[in-house]
Amino acid sequence: MKNNFTTFINGNVAKEEVLEQLAFAGHAHFTAMQMRDYAVKGFEFHMTRLLQASQKLFSMELNEGDVIEQLQAAIREAPKDSSILITVFSSDGEFTQKSKDAELNIMIKTSAAHNGPTGPMRLKSFEYQRPLADTKHVGEIAKTYFMREAHNAGFDDAIFVHNNRVLEGSIWNLVGWDGEGLVWPKGPKLHGTMMQIIEAMAQQAGIKQSCVDISLSEIEQLDGLALLNSWTPSVPIAELDGIKLKLNHDFYTLLRTLHDNAVVTRLTDLNFR
Repeated sequence: MKNNFTTFINGNVAKEEVLEQLAFAGHAHFTAMQMRDYAVKGFEFHMTRLLQASQKLFSMELNEGDVIEQLQAAIREAPKDSSILITVFSSDGEFTQKSKDAELNIMIKTSAAHNGPTGPMRLKSFEYQRPLADTKHVGEIAKTYFMREAHNAGFDDAIFVHNNRVLEGSIWNLVGWDGEGLVWPKGPKLHGTMMQIIEAMAQQAGIKQSCVDISLSEIEQLDGLALLNSWTPSVPIAELDGIKLKLNHDFYTLLRTLHDNAVVTRLTDLNFR
């Protein structure tokens, strides 16, 4: 059984001196996915994220074939069930206006498979909106800071609220159930890959969905609330700011079923030419 988790940069095992240079790098974007039996759900959403973010942050095109070729090289050395982190950064580095002859670098790290927490979780709200919220970028100290502040106050994690609008969790999207369908908070947030999987599968199944401005008081009135990210399609939320929320097990089962029914992409079968 393969058990060789490692980090690759541009298709080669990363050397220590190169990783040292990246230790404090904060201008990059990434995507995180869970591979099971060399397959990933929502792989197309991960690729689209990488391509779009490269244009937004660097005004450069990322070669999809390079990503796939290097990804396949990385997973050949890893167990069939692994966590995968793909990070894209520029050879220009940070704190510079340089752009001539810049190149995009691809870093791929494999690690142990992760299924996320099972919950239920207790959340504390904070007034905050992430910069470039629609991009999954690195160097976001606030996410960990507020997560730890929530923990210090006796909660499990944080959610962000801005201008009386609930936006997202620290590393999560939020989804609720209003008795008729899925409710997604409207506003600046990351359009997560798991969120996109659930949206697509719910549409396919004919399940009603709405994306609306929603306040904390309105969140409390929902018939169930869950967190989701690349780890898991459903973490039940039992409490928000000390107020008990309804635990709707049928809702959580629905989210997991939608995820289970999603098509998988077998990474070893992808073509990059």
